[in-house]
Amino acid sequence: MYETYQDHPKQAKGNIRVVLAVVFLACAIGAGIFLITRLVSKPLTKEDARGQTGIVYDSSAVEGGWDNLSPEEIAEKLNEKVAEGMINISMNTAPYFEDGKAEGNVMIVNESINNYPQKVQIVRNDTGEQIYQSNAIPVGSKIERAKLDVVLPAGTYECTAYFHNLDPETGDIIGTAGAIITITIKN
Repeated sequence: MYETYQDHPKQAKGNIRVVLAVVFLACAIGAGIFLITRLVSKPLTKEDARGQTGIVYDSSAVEGGWDNLSPEEIAEKLNEKVAEGMINISMNTAPYFEDGKAEGNVMIVNESINNYPQKVQIVRNDTGEQIYQSNAIPVGSKIERAKLDVVLPAGTYECTAYFHNLDPETGDIIGTAGAIITITIKN
């Protein structure tokens, strides 16, 4: 009626070793197949990579980097890029207006050393209100006198003059610099 169970430790250990050996062999074969397929396959072209990963590569990117240039050449190229984007701003930092409707001596200059037309915005620092905006100013041109776009009561106003570099084709803003100015309305 009763069965006797006998454990065979040596046989159990042997079975575990066989199972581990089979698992190790399967892993080794899988790793070998993976390595062989990776070594045999050629690198993907940009188009193939786009199709497989969904990454959109920048069409203006070209192969190569700084590794083929000397430190002096790298510095020169970086300085050229910085110079392209420089915004030289020039205007009267304390324009004076006889009254809120009169022209004032703004003297906004787009210096001839700039690379782009500019547009100038003047914004009150206390309220954030835009009180003046020019149209595009060609390189090497100036606006000596201008009226504000809003009528301000007599007083002194701290403002920021924003100089925007404009794309000469589209008129889009491609860079901005600003300066604090003080506008005075006498009457």
